[in-house]
Amino acid sequence: MMIAVALAGCAAALAWMYRARGEDLVGRANVVGGLAGAVGVVLAVLALWPRGPQLPGLDEVERRLDAALEYLAQQTLSAWQRQAKDRRITTPAPALVSWQWAGPDIATPATDLTGPDRPALLTAGEITRLRQLYEQLPTPARMVILGGPGAGKTTAMLLLLIDILIHRAPPTNTDSGSGAGGFVPVWVTLGGWNPATTPLIDWAAGTLNRDYPGLAGHGGPGAARTLLEAGRIALFLDGLDEMPEPTRGRALHTIDQATTGLAVVLTSRPDEYQHAIGLHRLWNAAVIDLQPVALDDACTFLLHEQIGERYTAWCAVTAHLTAHPESVAARTLRDPLALNLARDTYTHTTADPIGLLDYRSSDALRRHLFTRLLAHAYPDPAEHARALFWLTWIARHLHGTRDIRWWEIPTWTARTTLTRLVVGFLGGLVAGLIGGLMFGLVGGLAIGPPVGLMVGLTTGRGTEPRMIAVRRLTRGGLVVGLVVGLLLALVVGLIVGLVVEPAVGLPIGLVVGLVGGLSAVIEDWSKPLPTVGAASPEDTYSVDLRRLLVAGLVVGVGFMVVFGVGFVLVGGLVVGLAVGLVVVFGGMFGLRVPGAAGALAIAEGLVMARGRRVRFIALLKTAADRQVLRRAGAIYQFRHAALQDHLLATSTPADTDAPVPRT
Repeated sequence: MMIAVALAGCAAALAWMYRARGEDLVGRANVVGGLAGAVGVVLAVLALWPRGPQLPGLDEVERRLDAALEYLAQQTLSAWQRQAKDRRITTPAPALVSWQWAGPDIATPATDLTGPDRPALLTAGEITRLRQLYEQLPTPARMVILGGPGAGKTTAMLLLLIDILIHRAPPTNTDSGSGAGGFVPVWVTLGGWNPATTPLIDWAAGTLNRDYPGLAGHGGPGAARTLLEAGRIALFLDGLDEMPEPTRGRALHTIDQATTGLAVVLTSRPDEYQHAIGLHRLWNAAVIDLQPVALDDACTFLLHEQIGERYTAWCAVTAHLTAHPESVAARTLRDPLALNLARDTYTHTTADPIGLLDYRSSDALRRHLFTRLLAHAYPDPAEHARALFWLTWIARHLHGTRDIRWWEIPTWTARTTLTRLVVGFLGGLVAGLIGGLMFGLVGGLAIGPPVGLMVGLTTGRGTEPRMIAVRRLTRGGLVVGLVVGLLLALVVGLIVGLVVEPAVGLPIGLVVGLVGGLSAVIEDWSKPLPTVGAASPEDTYSVDLRRLLVAGLVVGVGFMVVFGVGFVLVGGLVVGLAVGLVVVFGGMFGLRVPGAAGALAIAEGLVMARGRRVRFIALLKTAADRQVLRRAGAIYQFRHAALQDHLLATSTPADTDAPVPRT
């Protein structure tokens, strides 16, 4: 109601001002300008007038941070327990993988990390009991988990994270967060991090704010950074080996320097880690090396919870493995990845697993298991062909990185300058024609190119989504929006009316005021609620799409009414409707209302224009549900880097340009 009254008063003031001519117009403009300043001052005072303590006390700050930390612990444990179950890591049972202390060419001896008053560290064990070693390390603990492709590095760190959270003691007032109880381990992928441009704490805080939007609702906008700087968060950094080779050494140096006072766990392949420590070290770190699964444990894993004919079939396989421990199958199935694939792809099928014994090389057997994984995930031939095409297309556009950020897909589909030029030219042509009808050639040339440039630059450019929840607008947000809108409307309307044409100043002033006011209101409405849970890729998309629909409707209707009605008075119904439609789309792009979801819809439209058809979110969600992809917070990843490499190795560049069967 306040906004409606304010806009009505603004319109009345401008209409009264423009009814005059000559010196009277200047006089009335001075009156309106004075009133605008007075109203702005009054509203600013009301908005900023203290209604209590300006800053919370130290006790209140600590209470909020404790609440934020508990929220983070609960959401992290819930999200990763669900991921472990979906990936069949904990169900029916994890493979029994052992670890031992890394060799002296990579790690310092365990005795170097213990003092005279500390017991000797474990030098070997099982990954399901890795917490025993972690808790013996000097605080803040530093651990590096090494393993070859498919050795289970990510699984080991995931089980450690879950185990720490399950046994985590609740924080106390005297707990600094650096001990066994108090800190919260959080998962951060390193594949997209560039240490040359982004500090590690900024990268970690951005990941937390994206994946746990309720964190800011509990502790304020800077809660993630505050908890990191206080040492109350442990960083579990996945995939040093997935970073570009030139940046690994610098990344390791940055991690060493930036995590002073923070507990750290890092995963990497041995060769990549050894090359990185040749440049920089991660000091005082316990470095462990994952070992192949023992053959007896592999056989036990394959037979676990098998029944009926499946049990009989697997008994024949395990008997052969035991009798021929040096066979290709026996050596390959000691790899946790191959072992899991064998069980998953042969358990719910009539195929006889005895065929696993026929391959003459480990690479051939792994390719067979990946092929079976994709065939099992997509049994329908047409669906299989489409999924394989688009997954290969995605793998190729990742350019060696592992993180699939769905909001970056628009930059892949509109990767050519020609596409943006064409879209920008069409947008500028429409805007220029309408500008020419109203203001002549000069007006058309003044309006068309800027609009075309804005549309062209925006097309195909993904923006990171924001996890929000629909919330009631606050009094402060409404007051700020009203102040911004009124001041912009009066000032811009006055300037345009005096410089260009009095009749044009009214609609332009109202539109600019509406844009500014709505921007402030939408920003307040977009603040996340404390009740928002951990984000998944599907959540970020659906929430961003909801924001697009709500904000787009508000902006679109507001622009149509204000700008369209204004130009109806100036140029008639046809001109008013035409200008209103153009300004709706131009304003939405200018405010970035389409966001990530809108950019993805444009990308899908561009793909369809090329004779193909795809819904990227549905494709990625289905692949994750069928264990081809995995979720890591708000991003997707291939189930394993080897699967991504397999897709690239079994395709040719021409495959990504071939027509795809339609539904």
